[in-house]
Amino acid sequence: MKSNTAHRFIALAVTYVVVKLLQYLAGFEYSPFEEGVFTYKFLADVGAWALVYVLVYSLLKKIYAQKKEAAHKTEI
Repeated sequence: MKSNTAHRFIALAVTYVVVKLLQYLAGFEYSPFEEGVFTYKFLADVGAWALVYVLVYSLLKKIYAQKKEAAHKTEI
């Protein structure tokens, strides 16, 4: 359970960096306090966060599973 929480935190941190980098490179600026909520920019922002988070979390799970499997094989 503890590693699952760690994976979620790491995935969230990596997602933040990746999304901010992509937004900077694309010139995308969105402030919910200035532009309001439920606009196309809001949907793009939330969609980017969701997509990147799912990709990063899946990648971390796959890497962790491979390491766990490799460690299990060396124990036998």
